[in-house]
Amino acid sequence: MLRDITLGDISAFVTVAKLGSFALAAEELLVTQSALSRRIKKLESSLGAPLLDRTTRSVSVSRLGAEFLPQAERIVTDFHRSLDDINQVVKVQRGTVSFSCNMTISDTLLPEILAQLKTSFPQIRIRVYEDSSPHAIAKVLDGQSELALAQLGEPHPELDFEPLIDDRFVIACHKSHPLAGERSTTWEAVKDESFVLLRNESGTRKILQRHLGDRYEAIANDLQVGHFHSQLGLVGKGIGIAAIPSLVRLSRKDLELAIVPISNPTIQRKLGIVTYKGRSLSPAAQELRKVAAKVMSSFEE
Repeated sequence: MLRDITLGDISAFVTVAKLGSFALAAEELLVTQSALSRRIKKLESSLGAPLLDRTTRSVSVSRLGAEFLPQAERIVTDFHRSLDDINQVVKVQRGTVSFSCNMTISDTLLPEILAQLKTSFPQIRIRVYEDSSPHAIAKVLDGQSELALAQLGEPHPELDFEPLIDDRFVIACHKSHPLAGERSTTWEAVKDESFVLLRNESGTRKILQRHLGDRYEAIANDLQVGHFHSQLGLVGKGIGIAAIPSLVRLSRKDLELAIVPISNPTIQRKLGIVTYKGRSLSPAAQELRKVAAKVMSSFEE
């Protein structure tokens, strides 16, 4: 039956046809002539016709064998090419990794992470999904991403989280602002300042609301924007101050900003690597994880 045909049977036929000799083919395949002959007979029996014409002095390809030979050669070649391809993937010389990251990491550390990864593994193909932390993590849950570089708000039974950055909130202000000369400040001290805030749906804003409660609601909020980039752009023009996670400051090195630690209370979020519990990472994703962990762990506030 056709389903009984193996790659070894097809390879045996191709080798005999190429060399025109059972003895030479057996030597190349490292099998006995009798074992080789059994493979050929099995293949011919499954196909229902002879592939080789044998005489006491020579072996030649039959008419059917001549029609089958190009296909048989392609089968053997494709198999070995597939083995080579998967070997390249295992060795991380090739392969594709899809991952997601929140916008803060995308705007700050992601270029360094990808630069280091591509330097070591230039042929890796990379697919990045940039989104808010909840959406980045959702892509891990639905299988679109192998891992996420993000903030995991609440523990999830299907996810593992490796925390790497304690991203402490600080005050960003223009270098000409009176606060710029302070070594540190408190929430009480800045309660009457004019703040540039993120909109209500922002996850970062919700962190501040959770920790500050009524004190946050008392902050002047004449200006609300949707993204850190816009928030810091306004601060860079001297329009108010902003409470931001420390990592965010790296996204606007073009601005004349001063960063002032703030406490009472100290507020921080944890950023790290989110993976699906029990799901193995591809070799490329394993290398990405190593590089991301190295870069993120080296971040200093």
